[in-house]
Amino acid sequence: MSFLVRAPFAAHILPLSNVPDAVFASGVVGDGRALLPNADASCITVRSPIAGVVTKLKSHAAIVTSTRGVSVLIHLGIDTVGLRGKGFAPLIDEGDIVDVGRPLIHWDLAPVQEAHLSPCVPVIVVNPSGLQVCPEYDEDAASVDALAPLFSTPDGE
Repeated sequence: MSFLVRAPFAAHILPLSNVPDAVFASGVVGDGRALLPNADASCITVRSPIAGVVTKLKSHAAIVTSTRGVSVLIHLGIDTVGLRGKGFAPLIDEGDIVDVGRPLIHWDLAPVQEAHLSPCVPVIVVNPSGLQVCPEYDEDAASVDALAPLFSTPDGE
């Protein structure tokens, strides 16, 4: 069986190797894809890419873990932890059970732009470690709609 991960918002798709952060780009955190918000986006509602439990929540990042044990990290921007929550409004709590598409975080991009940080968003399978993802979008397409299939991975079943 495979496990489907959906895009948490509409964006341009990038390989992880294009993320301007060596840890994410090298795949140390896990495999996945990166999303770059559309140039005209000023605020984004980041939605859950899978159904599961919110096992970790920070203002700029969330991990959702499915009942199958697959955990997906959505990290909003690069070095955005330094913004200390400015521009991020969590809409759920750690421990909440979420369906695919449930709003997780409202993201105002202005503080990221003002701080000259990258709005690149790694979407990564962090558990089980070492899983390789398979694209589920048209690889000739440069972008994906919100909640469209992004990638899949074997789930160990």
